[in-house]
Amino acid sequence: MIKHLNLAWQRIRRSPYQAISAISIMTMSLFLAGFFVILAMGSNLVLKYFETRPQINGFFQIDLTPSSDQVNLITSHLTNTGLVESVRYISKEDALKIYKDLNQNDPLLTEAVTANLLPASVEISAKNPRDLKQLADILKKEPGIEDVRFAEDVVGTLNRWISSIRTTGAVLVGIHIFITFTVILLVVGIKVSGRRDEISLLQLVGATPAYISAPFIFEGIIYGVLGAVLAWGISYLVILYSTGFWAGFLSGIVTLPPSPTSMISLLGGLVGLGTLVGGFGGAMAVYRFLKG
Repeated sequence: MIKHLNLAWQRIRRSPYQAISAISIMTMSLFLAGFFVILAMGSNLVLKYFETRPQINGFFQIDLTPSSDQVNLITSHLTNTGLVESVRYISKEDALKIYKDLNQNDPLLTEAVTANLLPASVEISAKNPRDLKQLADILKKEPGIEDVRFAEDVVGTLNRWISSIRTTGAVLVGIHIFITFTVILLVVGIKVSGRRDEISLLQLVGATPAYISAPFIFEGIIYGVLGAVLAWGISYLVILYSTGFWAGFLSGIVTLPPSPTSMISLLGGLVGLGTLVGGFGGAMAVYRFLKG
């Protein structure tokens, strides 16, 4: 294997311009793939954050202070559906504290309101935004509940956004893989055609197809590995450079910059993809020639 690897490296050094072209195209393709992976990872975190945020607020009658048994009964009815992530009871005192925190810059508003003027409530987070309406209907039937509110339009928009992200992601990944494979197939194919006489001579002396193919396969792998490392480095620099910009939008949702573990995993994934596509592209290029 070392012999074939050295031969592949020598061939790369003998045609530096082709090598630079192949590595550049591989880097571009893997950078796009890596960019999408980062985007997908970030989108998943954002989606996960918002999927836990859609809530139903059920307000008790303003003159009612619900007992713990009543709250526990409502909680039990909701959790038994299996659709609820969490149920939080907000007492009149808690509601007053929240109100004061929201209006702390306006003393007149905070002084004019007491706990008795605010209703107690329950706040429900659903496991799936699509289940909010069903949970809201259940909550409306509970005794003591006067008003139920939830953002139904936001739920529909969120569901469409999630579906679009996943569909677009699957299409982009497929396109990037196909482009990368095609580039390697063409570049290594040119190398194979340029060594037509050498390959014919090896066939005459009894060299096996595996022996003939190995240097070209390793050449494709080298292109893939070098392209992956360069693509990863560029991606990391872009992330570090743009962290200040995105931190303001994604504060509390996504940790920026990504952890070293995440970036090492990305590097491993890009190297694996580059190795697979480069090696397979090299193998297919030789196979087409030998078959012809």
